[in-house]
Amino acid sequence: MKKGLGFGICIVLGIILVVSSVAQEGVFWVDKFSEKKVSDGIPEGWKLEKKTGNPEIKVEQSGDNAFVLLRSNNSSFGLTKELNFELKDYPYLNWKWKVTRLPEKGDFLKKETDDQAAQVGVVFPRFPTMLNTELVVYIWESNLKNKGKEGVSPAWSKSKVIVLQAGPEKLNQWIQEKRNVYEDYKRLFKKEPPKVGGISIYTNTQHTKGRAESFYDHIYFSKN
Repeated sequence: MKKGLGFGICIVLGIILVVSSVAQEGVFWVDKFSEKKVSDGIPEGWKLEKKTGNPEIKVEQSGDNAFVLLRSNNSSFGLTKELNFELKDYPYLNWKWKVTRLPEKGDFLKKETDDQAAQVGVVFPRFPTMLNTELVVYIWESNLKNKGKEGVSPAWSKSKVIVLQAGPEKLNQWIQEKRNVYEDYKRLFKKEPPKVGGISIYTNTQHTKGRAESFYDHIYFSKN
C-alpha cells in the first residue's frame, strides 16, 4: 500500500470513529475540567469576564475528578466559553454544581439584591450582539421563596432567568441538573432560538456586599 493512501485511509477511519462516538453518546461536551488544563489560573478554552471586584477562581482535583471553584467577595465575575451549534441537535444542557455559601439577602427579583452564588447561562447572539444577545440563565437563588420562579433579569432585559435551586437546603451537596434549553428558550422568548454562541458560569455579590462560593463540573449538551 502506498504511504499517502494509507495515511488517507487512517484519517477517514479516524473521522468515522469520532462521528460514530458522538452519534452513540449523543453528547456535545463543554468541559470536564482538569488541573492539567489551566492557563493563568483559568481553565483552557474559557475566558474571564469581570464586572467588579477581584475574581477567585481555582480548578481543584478530588481523586480522578476535577471541578472549577468560583469564590465571590463583594465581586461579580464569571467564565465564558464560545460554542457554535444548533440547539435542536443537542437540546439538553447537563451539569453538576455545588454551593457552599449563599449571598445573604440575595433576591433576583430586585436590582439592588440581584446576587447569586451560582449561575449557568446559555448565550444566543443576535446581530448586533451588543444590543440583542439573549440568554437563558439557570440560577441557585438565596431566597427560598423564589424557587421555581422565572423572570427577566434586572441586569439585562434580554436575559431570562429560571430558579432551579434556592435557599440553604442543599448546600454542600453536588446536584446534577438537566434542562431542555430548546423548550425553555421557546417558552421564555416566544420564538425559535438562533445558534448557541456560548455558555457561562457566574457568581456575584456586589449588590449585597457579601460572599458566595460555588463549584461546577461535567458540563455538556445532549440529544436526550
